[in-house]
Amino acid sequence: MKKMLAILLAAALSLSLAACGNSANEPSSNTAPSSESSQSQEPASIPEESSPSEQEGNVGNENILVAYFSWADNAILAEDVDAVASPSVIAPGNVQELAGWVQEETGGDLFAIRVTEPYPSDWDECLARANQERGDQARPALQEQVENLEQYDTVFLGYPNWWYGVPMALLTFLEENDLSGKQVYLFCSHGTGGLSNSVDIISEAIPNATISDNIFDCYEEEASSSQADIQSWVAELGYTRASAPENEEGTAETQLSVTWGENQVIYALNDSSAASSLLEQLPLTIEVEDYSTNEKIFYPPQELDTSDTPTAAGGAGTLAYYAPWGDVVMFYGDYNENSSLFELGQIVSGEELVAQMSGTITITAAD
Repeated sequence: MKKMLAILLAAALSLSLAACGNSANEPSSNTAPSSESSQSQEPASIPEESSPSEQEGNVGNENILVAYFSWADNAILAEDVDAVASPSVIAPGNVQELAGWVQEETGGDLFAIRVTEPYPSDWDECLARANQERGDQARPALQEQVENLEQYDTVFLGYPNWWYGVPMALLTFLEENDLSGKQVYLFCSHGTGGLSNSVDIISEAIPNATISDNIFDCYEEEASSSQADIQSWVAELGYTRASAPENEEGTAETQLSVTWGENQVIYALNDSSAASSLLEQLPLTIEVEDYSTNEKIFYPPQELDTSDTPTAAGGAGTLAYYAPWGDVVMFYGDYNENSSLFELGQIVSGEELVAQMSGTITITAAD
């Protein structure tokens, strides 16, 4: 009965997702906005009207904010855009992709700076508007604000070089969010103009913040292949997550690896009886199933011992066990608490991949 319910729900979900999709492309050079991809107005990875704690990849260090402006999050794809002829690239945008890797490495909260009036997806039209805003010293209105900004003491700030500087929407963000006393690290995608005047402009906008001289920048055409470089930069700054997180007693926690194809998701397990019961059954090669619109599930061969195991009270990224059905649940969305739902651990990397998980997965204890 429960599997039939899961099948019906999965079918409904597939119909609802059928309308999602179009992606296009973003502006660059030493005189024009830096080219990035644009997509539909709502980026797939960051829900509209969400706070950083609800956005993608928010498991980890609660003191770090990864804020970024990307053309890909700020343009509506016109139906007549020629993606081949356009100098822009396919989503995700350059800065959007860099920000995702910074978040993955730091475990901070991800925040997309998005304007209320999207930019054109046509290169020349976007370039013209960006230049007009620069000349007018405009401050484009933003869709969302960062909630509980005071909780962050470190901010990674990403942007493209637009007209030898920064998108004016970035200045809106900096003027509406007081970063005084915070440590700020910059990362930038650009054309032949490099960083140009962008660092000076940002420094002037937030004079009471501490901006590091160690800045990551890359050419726009190299952004998509810069994952290792930018994550090495984060590690060099000392903000990388440890490969084996420590619990409150300071001992390394056991990690769980879930792989399929070339994809990998890592969870840090708690020290509960249920987590230990799952570890004893590894390695597993097993089928993963969709359930509802916020979780993936699989059925371990044996039931888990839930004694001394806390109930699950987290959000997206939680690994849990639903005792009545005997299934392990990987949440990629929020869920309602249930006295029969027990927490096994939390995700530490690959959260954006959970919703894509399908078919046969391999589960092992991670190194």
